[in-house]
Amino acid sequence: METKSSRESFFYLDSPRNNSFAVTSYLPPGKTPKGIVLIIPGMAEHAGRYRDFACFLTKNGYGVYAGDHPGQGKTAGSPEMAGRISKRQNWQVMLENIRALYTYIRKQQPEIPVFIMGHSMGSFLARNFAAMYPIYIRGLILSGSFHLYRLPLRIFLAFINLKILFEGTGKKSRWLNRLFYGNFNRHFKHAPTLFEWISSDRKEVDAYEKDPYCGFYYSNGFYRHLLKGIISTRKAESLLTYRKTLPILILSGQEDPVGHFGKDAVIIHKEFYKQHFQNLSLKIFPGRHELLHEKNKEEIYDYLLQWLDQSLNVK
Repeated sequence: METKSSRESFFYLDSPRNNSFAVTSYLPPGKTPKGIVLIIPGMAEHAGRYRDFACFLTKNGYGVYAGDHPGQGKTAGSPEMAGRISKRQNWQVMLENIRALYTYIRKQQPEIPVFIMGHSMGSFLARNFAAMYPIYIRGLILSGSFHLYRLPLRIFLAFINLKILFEGTGKKSRWLNRLFYGNFNRHFKHAPTLFEWISSDRKEVDAYEKDPYCGFYYSNGFYRHLLKGIISTRKAESLLTYRKTLPILILSGQEDPVGHFGKDAVIIHKEFYKQHFQNLSLKIFPGRHELLHEKNKEEIYDYLLQWLDQSLNVK
């Protein structure tokens, strides 16, 4: 599909383990993009939710690629399969999918600088990817990220392993999932849905709730892969040898309970600072977890565009 400002395409891509996953691309029609943004979505959502932001970027000269993780969006195949992943579709496969998409972009646009933007769970995948693979990206954007200390992380993992022992990896625990979402939702007095923590915009929350590929319950196996992935990210970053001039932008919402209301973004910023990264930016906006779906999203769009433009010239 093509509009005046965006040329949109959809296709499936194979990763090294032959795990096919869905990809949507947005390119400015009739001209070479000045940069590419590879978007890594978060949990219980899909690449299609970034269409508005992608069209904004193409209007301003950038290309965008976004893929659906295993068990999410068009990769899942149907709402019934959303949230379910096999033993083979683990965190490492998600990383390999990102690498496959990055490689595809470089083959298609070898001279164009590539930025990686990860949201929530996707921010951990972006951090893990940047730490593990010695590739040249122009910048890293972490949106809605969070910080988990080792002890509670290990305790939760032990609990999930116990559930898997008795229930299996494919079981979707209603109690566990409602506890997961409810833990974030409890901070908001008026809560007609389980997803008030997503955005302060009523229309965006209602659209998320009605989307069959959003807000679904996850299997026990997924939670185990998620926790192991977060542990893997922390280990990889402790040995990070990436170039210290890499531009890194950390975004958070002041009312985001996932990131402890902006506090986790400050912790993440300090961790990168301790590793002597020289081009760090931290921005905390009014809003909840999904800043790209907030009431003030135009302001956030403009800020991201300005940061991308400034980072294009950083080597």
